Amino acid sequence: MKYKSLELEKPIVYQLEGLEIGVTSSCNFRCDYCCAYQRNDGNSIDAKKIIPLLEQLPSLKRVRLSGGEVTLKYEDCVEVVSYCAARGIQTQLNSNGSLLNEERIWRLAAAGLTTIHISFNFTTAESFSQYYHIHPSIYHKIRDNIAMFVSTQVDTVLETLLFSENEHHMKEIHDHVYEMGVLTHEIQNSIIMNHSGWKAIAARDALKQAVNELIAHKKEDMTLYFTCMDRFMTELGFKEQPGVYFPHCIEGKKQLHLHGNGDILISELCHPVIIGNIYKGTSLRDIYTDMPAALKDFLDREPCPAREALFPSGSHSNKTAIP
Repeated sequence: MKYKSLELEKPIVYQLEGLEIGVTSSCNFRCDYCCAYQRNDGNSIDAKKIIPLLEQLPSLKRVRLSGGEVTLKYEDCVEVVSYCAARGIQTQLNSNGSLLNEERIWRLAAAGLTTIHISFNFTTAESFSQYYHIHPSIYHKIRDNIAMFVSTQVDTVLETLLFSENEHHMKEIHDHVYEMGVLTHEIQNSIIMNHSGWKAIAARDALKQAVNELIAHKKEDMTLYFTCMDRFMTELGFKEQPGVYFPHCIEGKKQLHLHGNGDILISELCHPVIIGNIYKGTSLRDIYTDMPAALKDFLDREPCPAREALFPSGSHSNKTAIP
């Protein structure tokens, strides 16, 4: 099992095994959720800068390339994927899928891409267009690209954000995922982001109902991952079972985010705290031995926006860094 392999074991020590790289902050979509937190500041980083950084990280197991829309820098993606494949590092592209085509998809597959990760939140072109502020025809193009990826050796994962706008449509969305031939469906629990004003999340009862109904509805040969729910799964009565997983959060523990301007963040989405900058002397290789104060504080407290939204009096535990 390759997808989510880093998150399936609870972190007990801290070292950099996963790096998410914001190849570009630009995007051709204008969804409310991403625009709420995305630092669309025009910064980007190319393969010629990324690869020397990766060469300094011998313990690296996974590289995620994201954005903005990552395929706006398609050639850089292919170059980084090829490098990582030669080193045995898993690679994942987080894309909206709109700028791909058959030739681009097969080039990524040939380069050794491990996983393509595409958002899929709506089952009609009209609802898709209304949310993303883009022409309805793009919806059908994305579905065609998803089907093409399924025909390659690349693990194809569709992610659905569970929030107030689609909390009552999760089973329908799941059926569409399956009909496209995709057997891995990730459900990302939306979280309140006070730094951006985003609050369109599912309430506790709605979240519980949506998750339990989806588990009961799951196709036998599909795998479900429920992300950002591990801290409270027991309290809401969720149980792992064959084909159903609640991955552990590794943000700041095994994985960090690198922005195009060199900023190192704990997590651009839920904890966008800058802990250093590669152009100002911060070493990714030594970041858990020569730990910045902001990272140490995060690891001491282990704040969890998803849990705090549902259980404000949540408790945290401490762990140890690798010496």
